[in-house]
Amino acid sequence: MSLEADIVKKLSDFTLDVHFKAENERLGLLGASGCGKTMTLKCIAGIAAPDSGRIVINGKTVFDSVRNINLPPQKRRIGYLFQQYALFPTMTVRENMEIVLRHFSKAERKRRIDEMITKLNLYDFCNRKPSRLSGGQQQRAAMARILVTSPELIMLDEPLSALDSFLRNSVENELMRMLVSFDATILFVSHNRDEVFRICERMFVLQDGQKAAFGTTEELFRNPGSLAAARLTGVKNTAPAFRINRRKINVPDWGIALETAGDVPDDLKYAAVRAHHIYDDISGSAAVNCFCFQVLRKQSEPFKIQELLRISGEYQPLIRFISGDYDPVFPMQEIQSVRKMFIPPEHVMLLTD
Repeated sequence: MSLEADIVKKLSDFTLDVHFKAENERLGLLGASGCGKTMTLKCIAGIAAPDSGRIVINGKTVFDSVRNINLPPQKRRIGYLFQQYALFPTMTVRENMEIVLRHFSKAERKRRIDEMITKLNLYDFCNRKPSRLSGGQQQRAAMARILVTSPELIMLDEPLSALDSFLRNSVENELMRMLVSFDATILFVSHNRDEVFRICERMFVLQDGQKAAFGTTEELFRNPGSLAAARLTGVKNTAPAFRINRRKINVPDWGIALETAGDVPDDLKYAAVRAHHIYDDISGSAAVNCFCFQVLRKQSEPFKIQELLRISGEYQPLIRFISGDYDPVFPMQEIQSVRKMFIPPEHVMLLTD
């Protein structure tokens, strides 16, 4: 199974212009709210039409502006899971599956539904209506309604966003169990970088309708490549940077020069460092990128401690995360101490735009 998407559509604030290919994989579309993620899915599903471009699903062209092809949604064989699941409230789980199989014979409908009930373990609630289901059960029912049609492509539009943090974890695990058994392309839309990191093998980062980055999830978290992708993948420390030589850069806003593990590109624009990649030089053995930082403030969070660091008063501070327990007595402390810390060259990110 495969997907080729080439979409251009003028929106009120910007022009959506995305181009990507996906095979049998889980591809994440990551971006802030309003960047064009949901519109991309709508264009692929046939709910909205691009102004120009081409969309091919498993070798079949479903949209082509040049050839005047625009198949309706029901002919695209796509399973689309909306944020609120969109189950029919007056129908049971079984009836929700029956309605999407209405073009099949009664015997075939029963065979498919019974198979899906067994596969997704829906026995306990297949005869209940959505109002009597938990959030996790609703999602499982919505996925069953999608999978029972044997789609060639599944698209999930922020399926976990409406759940509280406790339920989100259990539902995500259940969702992954269902997706692993689906042998086709899956598009997973989210503004939550952690979800995309855990669920998706590759990711496409969107900013204002444009590609900010595209590649394997692991590589893009290690080296985002662009300022937008760095920020969307959770990088807290970014600043303009300049090339000194092949393996060294200057970051004026931080007041430091940094050695790098890789060659510095000629078109370098920014440097970035993740907040958990700044370390104490306890042994005094750090050979490069070691500095005396002022610790301006220490703030306790449930499972980590955030520190605000600065070389001296005229420079921009950096944020550092370290493991630690929440301190209810001193959740935030002004410290003004000085400690020697270092940034490993392999954790210095080089951004070109």
